[in-house]
Amino acid sequence: MSIPRGQEWLKRHCDLTGFLIILFVLAAIVPALGQTDKSNGVVLHSVSTGEKTFGDVLLISNYYPLRNNIMNKRSSAFISARPTLAEIEKAAVSLSSDFFVLTKETKVIAMVRLDNKPRSEFTVVFMPGQDTQVFQSGLEGDITENRAKELVEEGYDSTARIEKGVLIFNAKKFKIIPEEKIGSTVWALLEKEKINTRQPSEMVIPSKGQLQEYVLSLMVEGGELDFFTPIKGKEYNGIQVKPGVFSTNLGIALYKWGRACYEIGVNTEQDTYDIFAAYKGRALNARETEYIKMGFYKALEE
Repeated sequence: MSIPRGQEWLKRHCDLTGFLIILFVLAAIVPALGQTDKSNGVVLHSVSTGEKTFGDVLLISNYYPLRNNIMNKRSSAFISARPTLAEIEKAAVSLSSDFFVLTKETKVIAMVRLDNKPRSEFTVVFMPGQDTQVFQSGLEGDITENRAKELVEEGYDSTARIEKGVLIFNAKKFKIIPEEKIGSTVWALLEKEKINTRQPSEMVIPSKGQLQEYVLSLMVEGGELDFFTPIKGKEYNGIQVKPGVFSTNLGIALYKWGRACYEIGVNTEQDTYDIFAAYKGRALNARETEYIKMGFYKALEE
């Protein structure tokens, strides 16, 4: 079997045999939320929220959003396409929220996940994932800052708000654990246990630039993400997506491309816009932005 050109690029640049970064992270760090996909791998979407350098190591912070997880049938955290406020509340405080990846020269040393239920503790996985340790976090609070902000921003509850370090959601109050406090506590743990001095594994976290290069390599004519060559000359032909919903071939191609970027592990919809702009050599128009975003969030499949 021949290796697709994108995987050839990946093997040269990243020393990985697959590029689902989030799946790789979760397969190593999560002994699971109780559900797996057909290949027995956990599926959960996350986004990078920042990074800090400490000497010769880099600590990358990440967040598991509720959006595109609890309403996504392909996620291990799936609840329902339209979960109730009570279900959202339960998921918000019980599901893992923040995790960190410690790297040296892009190679992974360890991963640290914060669990807040049934107790607040850090699960540390040393790559390649064969050695796991659990430490009490010492953090106090009911919900992380990243999760609290998402609950307000997504508008699940129109009355949700944050007041003086407390989230008010579904007529209840939750003490917020500051993101900065979580990060500093993680680093203190890594230093105390001398985890930051360990030798890195051969597992690589590709940079944002490498990820963009990889996606673009799949968009060449005939490539795995070339949804556009097959519709040349008939881009604006109408097509029924599902009963009562119509689009054009171009709209569906953009949708499929946006969805494929999500599956590959592109971090945010803005990152998909940047990649498509690089592909086109120009800024995106309104149609492109709309359909790519819909694909990234699987809007037509709900």
